[in-house]
Amino acid sequence: MIKKSYVIPFFIAVIGYFFMVFMDAAIKVLGDKYDIFQLLFLNAVFSLIPISFFVLKFHGIHFFKKQNYKFQIVRGLLHSGGFFFVLKGVILLPLAVVYPILFSAPLILLVLSHFFLKDTINTVRVTVIILGFIGVIISAEPFGGNTVSVMGAIYVFLGALCIAIVNLITRKFEALASSYETAFFSMVISSSIFLFVMSSNFEVMSFQDLSISFAGGFFAGLGVSAIIYGARTLPAAIFGMTSYFQLLYGAIFGWLIFYQLPTSQNIIGICCVLIAGLMLFILDKQKKIG
Repeated sequence: MIKKSYVIPFFIAVIGYFFMVFMDAAIKVLGDKYDIFQLLFLNAVFSLIPISFFVLKFHGIHFFKKQNYKFQIVRGLLHSGGFFFVLKGVILLPLAVVYPILFSAPLILLVLSHFFLKDTINTVRVTVIILGFIGVIISAEPFGGNTVSVMGAIYVFLGALCIAIVNLITRKFEALASSYETAFFSMVISSSIFLFVMSSNFEVMSFQDLSISFAGGFFAGLGVSAIIYGARTLPAAIFGMTSYFQLLYGAIFGWLIFYQLPTSQNIIGICCVLIAGLMLFILDKQKKIG
């Protein structure tokens, strides 16, 4: 049972992941109409609205004076790469496929942490890594499925790799900045990069499409803030379970908005990922993984 003091943070984190999937769905809805960099730029800008509020609330107006900008720039560049790859994959893939592949990020982090942070890899972690990657591969339908874009799967995996590296350097240099500050600077750097890349390709959007883009970005900012709150409040084992709601949300959004139901291979892959996650958070005694 979850302690009463953890119930509200748990549901805030769960809602945060709902907002993040909402953002992915908004990008997917608009992906065939507009350049991906325009959508990423607007998403990053709109997400800064709630993130800026929380940065100012918790760190004050002079938070920018005490930053390690080398750390923030490197992290922001990696974040931008992950942002691009994942959302490029979101446009090409059914949402029910995106999230099992995206869950390779914590598996990659386990491996990277062993080599760069000297975390030990015990039997449970080896089993989790193997089972999790089996689930990722099955979800990507490499055995003749017609619903999955190979390039889409590669994009999401590259995004997961970037996310894992971002989490690795954040763990290694966690004393350099707070979570809200790193989220703020990551979005500032991302919006700057995407503005530069798309500069001459901007296309005027209809009010409806701009509203969808605004909602996706704004809810993404709320989602990031909610997830940060959950990560700071909940024990690692409990917080880790909240991310698995993405699998459920992806299937629901894919069904309701895009009429894409999970295939039998998707379901098998999702089950493998879920089992791997449960093993990690229930059986592994070394809880700090990211």
